[in-house]
Amino acid sequence: GKDIYLTIDINLQNILFEAIKKGQIASSAKSANGIILNPHTGEILALAGTPSFNPNNRIIKNLENLQNKVISEQYEPGSTLKVIPILNAVLIEEIDSMIFDCENGEYHLPQSKVLIHDHEPNQELSLEEILIYSSNIGIAKLSSVISKEEIFNSLKKFGIGTKTGIELPGEERGLLRPLKSWSKISQSMVSMGQEVSTTNLQLSMIYASIANGGYLLKPKIIKRIESISKDIILDQIEIVRRVMNENDSNKLLQILTNAVKKGTGTNAIIPGYNIAGKTGTAEKYNSE
Repeated sequence: GKDIYLTIDINLQNILFEAIKKGQIASSAKSANGIILNPHTGEILALAGTPSFNPNNRIIKNLENLQNKVISEQYEPGSTLKVIPILNAVLIEEIDSMIFDCENGEYHLPQSKVLIHDHEPNQELSLEEILIYSSNIGIAKLSSVISKEEIFNSLKKFGIGTKTGIELPGEERGLLRPLKSWSKISQSMVSMGQEVSTTNLQLSMIYASIANGGYLLKPKIIKRIESISKDIILDQIEIVRRVMNENDSNKLLQILTNAVKKGTGTNAIIPGYNIAGKTGTAEKYNSE
C-alpha cells in the first residue's frame, strides 16, 4: 500500500522512447533500447526499448516485449569498451607517448591466422588517435604491451561480469571469462570489446564514471517511498568504487570529445553542445 516514486523523468522518457522507436524503424532493426542517466548521482532518468507493450491491454501477444533489454540483453560491446585499455595505457607514462603503426588497415595477430581490419586504413597513430579513429589494429598492438592480468583486472574493476544492483528484476551480469580460459588472441580481442559481453546499463555506468570524475556508481531508479506512517527518501549516492582519478577522467573526456568532433562519432554532433562519445559495433552474445 506504499506509494513509490521513480527517478524517471516522464518528459525525457517520452523523448527517448520516440527516438528509439524512430531509430529501430529507420534501421530495420529487430529491437532497440536506450538509457538516460545522471552520471553524478546514478539516477536513471529514462529507460526505454522497442518493440514495447501497452500495460493497459490485458492481453499481450508477444511476451518477449515485456523484457527490459537495457538490463537483460547482453552483447559484445565492441569499440565502446576500448576506453578501458586506453585508460590502462594513460597510466603508464612510457606507453602514453608511444606511436603505433596501424599497418594501413590490415594486420595479422601474432602467433595466429586471425586477420583484423580497421574500417578506415591508418598509418601511424598516437594513443589518443587510436580511440578517436577507433583503430582495432592500434588497440590490438596497444594491448600487447599491457599485461593480460592488468586488462582483466581493469574490466573487473569497471563491473564487467557483475550485476550493477539496480532494483529491477531480470538483470544479467554479462560475461568475463576467467584468465585461465583465455586463448592466445584473447588479450587483443577483449581489448577490442569482443569475447566479452555487457548490458547497456553496465556500459552506461562505465561511461558515467568517466563523466563524474572517476566513480563507478550503483544505478538508482527509486527516488522515495511514501506511506501513512513514514516517508523514505532514497537520495544517497552509492559509490561502488573509484575507478580512476579526476585527471585521467578529464583526459578520457577530452579524447571522447575529439572522437565526436573529428573521429567516428561525427553523427552525434549537436550545434551549441560539447558532446563526448564513442561509437561501437556490437554482436549479441549467444549463451547456447
